[in-house]
Amino acid sequence: MTLNNKTPEVDNEEIKYEPFSNARIVAFSFSFMILSAMWGLRNKIQLYAEKALGISIPTMLLIMALFVIWDAVNDPLTGYLLDKSSRFTEKYGKRFPFIVIGIIGALLCLILLFVPISKDVVIAAIWILLILCIWDAFQTLFELSSSSLSVDIFRDPKQRVKYGSVSHIISGIGTLLVAAMLPIFLGMFGGATNATAYLMTTIIIVIIFSILAIPYCWSAREPAEMKEFREDLNKRGKSSTSFKEMLVRVFKDRNWIGFIIGYVTWVVVIGCISVGIDFLVIDALGLSITFSALGAISFVIGGFISVPIWMRITKKVGGRKAYFYSLIACAIGCTFFIFVVDLPSLIAMAFIGGMGNAGQGVILNTIYSESIDNATVKSGVREESSYMGIMRFFAATGMFWQVLIFMIVSLCTGYDPIIGTANSDFAKLGLNLQMSIIPAIIILIAAIIFIKMNTITKEDAIENKKKLLEMNI
Repeated sequence: MTLNNKTPEVDNEEIKYEPFSNARIVAFSFSFMILSAMWGLRNKIQLYAEKALGISIPTMLLIMALFVIWDAVNDPLTGYLLDKSSRFTEKYGKRFPFIVIGIIGALLCLILLFVPISKDVVIAAIWILLILCIWDAFQTLFELSSSSLSVDIFRDPKQRVKYGSVSHIISGIGTLLVAAMLPIFLGMFGGATNATAYLMTTIIIVIIFSILAIPYCWSAREPAEMKEFREDLNKRGKSSTSFKEMLVRVFKDRNWIGFIIGYVTWVVVIGCISVGIDFLVIDALGLSITFSALGAISFVIGGFISVPIWMRITKKVGGRKAYFYSLIACAIGCTFFIFVVDLPSLIAMAFIGGMGNAGQGVILNTIYSESIDNATVKSGVREESSYMGIMRFFAATGMFWQVLIFMIVSLCTGYDPIIGTANSDFAKLGLNLQMSIIPAIIILIAAIIFIKMNTITKEDAIENKKKLLEMNI
């Protein structure tokens, strides 16, 4: 795949907007690199809380439960309000202003999240919950606006596959950088048990990825024809319906709910792997947090190598079948973590796991865009942010399910993060199970549910694109 400044090929049928050049697709994909940094830092919360602040895992589960309650209101409501908003559309665009506000606020909140406000575990836990909720409000503005813009701007199937592939590579680079920098910087500044180390690491990473926000924001500026089109949709009442009507329609949409089930279980699996590697390296393998970078890097490299394969599969069979295959591959990939007994085996198994995971990143934009297109054809209203808000809420519950899995395993095996390598062999085995067999079974079940509920074929997706043009939405 050549990334130059040429306009990418599209189908001969008319599309709504001028296709992005390859250079602009790359710049627009920087959003995934920024999100990778945000998620990578957020995924260190459990390690930070338990190892550096002494917060117990049941308390962490309570924090996640309260966060999910907040998210249940924030994400769907934010998505609805973003679709309904018309204040900035004519001058700045439907999505662009909220993208800028969201990025700035979310990056600043990440720094606050790792400020060790107090040695009192109760105060520290309250602070984490408070800042996590504020961070989520800004991050939701950014993520929903960006993903909604991609659904609208990339309407051609070939563009969607290309964007999905490029964005996965860019996201992988971001994940690779974060996976390497986080443990290395943590080790440099004092290790996993030093609270200040997390703060210093976060400051450095936020500064680095703030620079990438500049070209991304340039690429996310909406073209004049999009501003005019979205303003026309606002006037015609085609941008939103009532909040209640939207919720009822979303939860009655079997295609969308089937996708959500598959997506959320993938989020849980990634959480189990990314968080689990740190605990496994420190407490089971007896190594410094710095060595977890090798496992994370191997995971990302495995994903890089398999991107062309998933691109070819998606183009050949369409989003639905490709997504099903990727869920199965993810289940198989994470199973191999049960065989990790030392650093070399961690690197090898992570590489295999990354190959299975790559399909999710490549196909994600295609499958959710096709599902939203299908819903738009039926309703006659473009509500990308509302649908993405529901998706964002369920994705956020992944943190809760991941912590719950870890807590159940720790209760069954007697694992205690405070005593580290002094845990029993059975407890250390639990560290393998919670990132391999258990999430593999969950995502395998989700794959079966997805393929039964989501029925949008490759041919349906092409036909929906034509219908949207005929309906002028």
